[in-house]
Amino acid sequence: MVLQARQLFGFQSFGEIALIASWCIWTHRNFIIFDGASISLDRWKCSFTGMIGLVLLRAKPSLKYELDSWICNLTF
Repeated sequence: MVLQARQLFGFQSFGEIALIASWCIWTHRNFIIFDGASISLDRWKCSFTGMIGLVLLRAKPSLKYELDSWICNLTF
């Protein structure tokens, strides 16, 4: 299932994006459980795009261009 999703995604950076999305879900879950925050898709999206921005700072040029174009065209 994951391999099929990776093939359908079409970008080399599938693993990085999946890992960042999972991490943002995990940290948002922790805010909900431990800090009493409410569920917020907007807060998760902000965290996700912020983390992608941090990855862009250290990414190889080829991966940087791919991630940057993907995040610019991303709509939720």
